[in-house]
Amino acid sequence: MAGSPAFSRRSVLQLGGGVALLLATGCAAGSKPQGANAPSGTAPAAASSLRIAVSSYLSSWDQDFVGFDLTALMLYKNVYPYLIDYGVTDVNGAQILDTTNITPTFAESFTPSADQKVWTLKLRKGVKFASGNEMKAADVKWSKDRAFAAQANVAGVYRVIGLTEPDQVKVVDDYTVEFTQAFPSALTPQIQAISLYVFDSVEAKKHATDADPWAKEWFAKNPPTGGYFNVEKATQGQEIVLAANAGYPGPDPAKTPTIRVSVVPAASNQRLQLQNGDIDIALGVSKRDVADLKKVPGVKVISAPSNQQVTLQMSVTTAPFDDVNVRKALAYAVPYEQIIANIYGGDARPAKSPVPLDMPGYDERGYPYTYDLAKAKAALAAAGKPSVASELVFEADNEEQQQLAVLVQSEARKAGIELTLAPLDPATLAERRQKRSVPLQITSGQLWVNDVEYMLATSLVKGANLNYSNYSNPEIEKIYEESHTTVEAAARGELWAKAQDILAADVPWVVVCQPNFNLPVRENVAGWVQPMDGLARLRFLG
Repeated sequence: MAGSPAFSRRSVLQLGGGVALLLATGCAAGSKPQGANAPSGTAPAAASSLRIAVSSYLSSWDQDFVGFDLTALMLYKNVYPYLIDYGVTDVNGAQILDTTNITPTFAESFTPSADQKVWTLKLRKGVKFASGNEMKAADVKWSKDRAFAAQANVAGVYRVIGLTEPDQVKVVDDYTVEFTQAFPSALTPQIQAISLYVFDSVEAKKHATDADPWAKEWFAKNPPTGGYFNVEKATQGQEIVLAANAGYPGPDPAKTPTIRVSVVPAASNQRLQLQNGDIDIALGVSKRDVADLKKVPGVKVISAPSNQQVTLQMSVTTAPFDDVNVRKALAYAVPYEQIIANIYGGDARPAKSPVPLDMPGYDERGYPYTYDLAKAKAALAAAGKPSVASELVFEADNEEQQQLAVLVQSEARKAGIELTLAPLDPATLAERRQKRSVPLQITSGQLWVNDVEYMLATSLVKGANLNYSNYSNPEIEKIYEESHTTVEAAARGELWAKAQDILAADVPWVVVCQPNFNLPVRENVAGWVQPMDGLARLRFLG
């Protein structure tokens, strides 16, 4: 999670800001995938080590204050003790994290009161940090007090569920903590799944000072302990060695004893090392490299369903897209099937709603637009404009977005929509987004919280940081406000159906597709579970 209220849709989104890593991993080259050729009645042997290449070293070990550091965000999920996490489910034959199933890990249970305003967290007894200190309720309380003092990551997302003050987190006994929210929220389980990480407060207090009461300086330089893995060794700028935590008390303990995370900045070097079998997973290769690596002996590409969305956001307050008929014209002018076939090689799913596939409440009536130039021209005629023009903004260093922009430009021209391509560097793009001065832009990303309320909060209500469309509809605002305290699934489903009907009529976005997650690995890699929050759980790999 990031430390500022800024948002980015380039990768993974979250309230309070932030980008999280779309990451995959596997077992070491030369080992057998789980279940392969194992004798009947015996469990397959786990790989002794796993080698992963990343593009950069993490900027700090302090999760409360780090933002926009892709390597750090993934590592945090594995080395900090998270008290609850998502279960696993099957989608189209692939394993993905199940955001509807919150599972205790280091905690024994996390349960709500009848009115769902008070949530009680019970810790497992005897769980220890690497220091030998037992994990207790006081550690949870200290960790959340620190988060509120930081007013960054956790404090930012806690506001969504009515947690704004340290007094709302109360120690009941050594192993029990109560969270009292200002209102009930259906988002609580998911918000807590990304927020309930714990510091070793006994160790931390040894390094606190009057000038630094929360030991920020010490935590920035010293890895946390007690997660699914402990940091066995960290060499600045070079390598991080993770050792499976033998004391982890929850389900699905780590299958691979040792994971070596090496810094390999150049994508070409990562590709070469993967081809040669020097690493098992390359996290920094390009999309073109991924396509080429499919043909390399000893290498395979893992593909799994993802909730990453590719969209074209149209500013509804800027000409020509301030006219809904022009927005509909563009929606009909985009060649969806051709994009999936030519740009994604068929490895993407068509989407029929601004609500992502696999998100509870998804309804195909949310986006009734298909490629149809006749309808595109008719919509433009209904606007009283035989032709319109606009710039189409995209990331200058993004080959995929460039290909998409060229294809959309070609087809839109046939309908009377002339688009001037405008690749922008990250700084300029961020500045223009902040000023809300982009009439049409390509966006790509996924949400940390798999819920429509969260999606509206980030992207489709007035003032939302990711609302690049400048979209505002009183009915959507009302639905969003009502959703805050609506916890029944059926009632929320009715709200989301109404919202998608409205969005289908207003069409602030062109919903292009949802690309599958792809990662090149050595051929014997197994155990990958696709993270719906974008943060890989390395313990599944073996």
